[in-house]
Amino acid sequence: MKIFYYFVFVLFFGACSVTTEESSSDYGSSDGSASSPVELTVGTAKVGSVAKYGYSYYKFTTTSTGAGSYKLEISSLSITDSYSSSSKIISYLYTVQGTPSNYLTYQSCADSCYDYFWYKNMDESTTYYIRIYGYGKGTYSLTLSQGGSEGSKNNPVALTLGEAHTGGKVEGYFYYWGHRGNSYYKFTTTSADNYTLSMNNSDDLDCFLFTNSLFSSSYVSDTHNGCTIGENLSTTFKGSSGAGLNANTTYYLMIEQKGTTPLTTTYDNMTVAAEG
Repeated sequence: MKIFYYFVFVLFFGACSVTTEESSSDYGSSDGSASSPVELTVGTAKVGSVAKYGYSYYKFTTTSTGAGSYKLEISSLSITDSYSSSSKIISYLYTVQGTPSNYLTYQSCADSCYDYFWYKNMDESTTYYIRIYGYGKGTYSLTLSQGGSEGSKNNPVALTLGEAHTGGKVEGYFYYWGHRGNSYYKFTTTSADNYTLSMNNSDDLDCFLFTNSLFSSSYVSDTHNGCTIGENLSTTFKGSSGAGLNANTTYYLMIEQKGTTPLTTTYDNMTVAAEG
C-alpha cells in the first residue's frame, strides 16, 4: 500500500507542476522593464513581444542633429489569445522613464502599422521611452526611423539670412484646430527692417512668426506677418505694428502642413532676407 500511495502522490504533484507551467506560458513574455527598457537604434529592426495583460518597455535616443518627427514601424505583428474582442497592442510615448501617468501620444495597432507619434517633433540628443501594452500575446518587429518634419521647439533649424535652405520638409495633417504637422525654424535679424520669406512648395502650407521659442505665445500679428495658405509661400514680415522687425533679434518661424490627410511635403529655396 505504501508503494501505491507514493505513486499517487507523485502523479498528483507532478500534474500540478505541469499545469502551473502551462498556465504561466499562456500569457507570453514581455520585453524590458520600467527600470530597464530595451534600447532601440534608429534604423535597426528589433524583434520583440508583449505578454497578454502586460507591458513591454523600450527607449531610443535621437541623434545630435536629429530634431524633428520620428515614426515607429510595427511589422510582422501577430496577436493571439486576446482576452477581449479588441485584438491589438497600444504603444505610448513618454519623456520620462518608468510608468508615468502622462504620455505624449498613444497609438492602437491591430495589424502591422506605423506609429507616427501624432507627428510631434522630438528634440535632438534626447532619450524617449515607449511602453507597449498587449490586449493579447503579441509578437512583432520594431523599426524606428526619422520622419518628415524638421526641427523642434527646443531645437529649431537655424536659417541664414539670404541663403536658401534646401531639402526642407514637413509631415502630418491639419486636424481640426490641432496642429499635427509642423517644422520649426529660427533666424536672427541684422537691422530693423522688413524681412521676406520665399520658398518653393507644391502642396498647401502655412507659416506663423513668433518672438520666442515657445511657438505658442508671443505670436507676431498675422496682420503684417502671416502667409496666405497655398503653394510657393511668399510673404513679408513687418512686425506687430507694421514698422518692420527689430534689429539683432531672433524670430521663430513655424511652417504648418495644411493637408486634411497625412502628407509629406518637401520644399526648396526657403529663403529669409532683409527687404532693404
